[in-house]
Amino acid sequence: MEHSPAKRRPGGPTRRLPQIAWVLALCLPLSAGAQQALISQAQALVTAGKAGDAYLLLEASEEAYAGDAAFDYLLASTALNSGRPSKAIFVHERILAVDPSYIGVRADMGLAYYALGDHARAKIEFEAVLAIGNLPPDLRSQVEQYVQAIDARSQSSGSYRTAYVEFGFGRDSNVGSATEHRLLNLPAYGLYQPLPPIGLRRGDNYSTLALGGEINHALNQRLGVYAGADYRIRDYRQYNDPNTWTLDGRAGLSYSGNDWLLRGGLLLGEYRYNAARLRQSSGANLDWRQAINASNQFTAGASVIKANYLTRSTLGQDVNIYSGNLGWLRAIGNGNTVLGLSGTLGYEESLRSRDDGDRRFWGPRLTVQSSFNQVLGAYLTTGATHSVYSGNNTSYQFARNETTYDLTMALNWSVAKGVALRPQVSYIKNVSNATLYSYDKTDLSLNLRFDY
Repeated sequence: MEHSPAKRRPGGPTRRLPQIAWVLALCLPLSAGAQQALISQAQALVTAGKAGDAYLLLEASEEAYAGDAAFDYLLASTALNSGRPSKAIFVHERILAVDPSYIGVRADMGLAYYALGDHARAKIEFEAVLAIGNLPPDLRSQVEQYVQAIDARSQSSGSYRTAYVEFGFGRDSNVGSATEHRLLNLPAYGLYQPLPPIGLRRGDNYSTLALGGEINHALNQRLGVYAGADYRIRDYRQYNDPNTWTLDGRAGLSYSGNDWLLRGGLLLGEYRYNAARLRQSSGANLDWRQAINASNQFTAGASVIKANYLTRSTLGQDVNIYSGNLGWLRAIGNGNTVLGLSGTLGYEESLRSRDDGDRRFWGPRLTVQSSFNQVLGAYLTTGATHSVYSGNNTSYQFARNETTYDLTMALNWSVAKGVALRPQVSYIKNVSNATLYSYDKTDLSLNLRFDY
């Protein structure tokens, strides 16, 4: 939720800091002509107490003047003071990418994070301002008040809760992730004819339901606890065999430094296929995030999962899964777009002499997420996972190796506060040296999500 920074927070510091920071920013270079006239008009609106009107005036010309320090600073200032802190952060990052030394921008960046409730990032920006030796006393006093308010809020051991419900329907072109071949020659058995719907390619419509939530509780300024769970179900219209049901839970501790966060805990899960309890899992994970600057963040993670298979036909499939990942996130353009690159490496240890033996896997992933405006955004994610098995497959009498490619594209339309409509298309292709396991599928869906 965005709170208008024009209001005073009960028990918190006063809101004089934007005006003080504005004075410090007067040294920013100004352009002449039409741009100067636009800035003067916007400044007049701000003086008249119409920050919202000034923001709309400047936003209309952002494409033409983005990158000019004076224009960007005034745009960010009016965004912040008209209840648009997310936009203010994007523009602040654009300014700081050119010159990170602007004191006023750092101060207002802290205010924007504070308005969003991201007190950890707000404190980072405020402490960067306080580190300046010749800081004007009035500005130092105001920034110190915000830091004290953040510390008091952290020490109050407050809790933050999130929850969501999502409904959807779609079309799956290959419900059983099955081969398109109607007749296969398996070296161990001879000719084999797959049976629908699982063994042979079939399409079907489906409906989905997903819900979940998480609670984060601050024990002190740096240490916190969290717990959450997610439930998902997919129900096909014509076929019952591929219906799925999953329940996943997590709980653990988080610890934050000035510009990093470490979070780790326990994981539990259950997976049902065609109403039967197919698999239970348990394990632990550890994730680390490091903010390098306002535009770049590195991530790293590791997990250990034990998967126990429960049905008569899958009892020999139990595995331990060890995996790690490294990632990089970068805000590009004016900050409305985030680019992510990551890589995963893992090992799947067979515990009961599984037919295919152990599995080694690795692969890259690219994610792009962009906000076109305050109500419409989009994201794309694509990746590949290469798998190599150690044992000889009984059907083929040789070791499998395969690569799975995936691509997902979606739009996100915020139709109301906390309500989003998301059309999505996904494509998966698995290429295996064992034809029985080669397939491709396309999934089209429309989802309605409620966030609380």
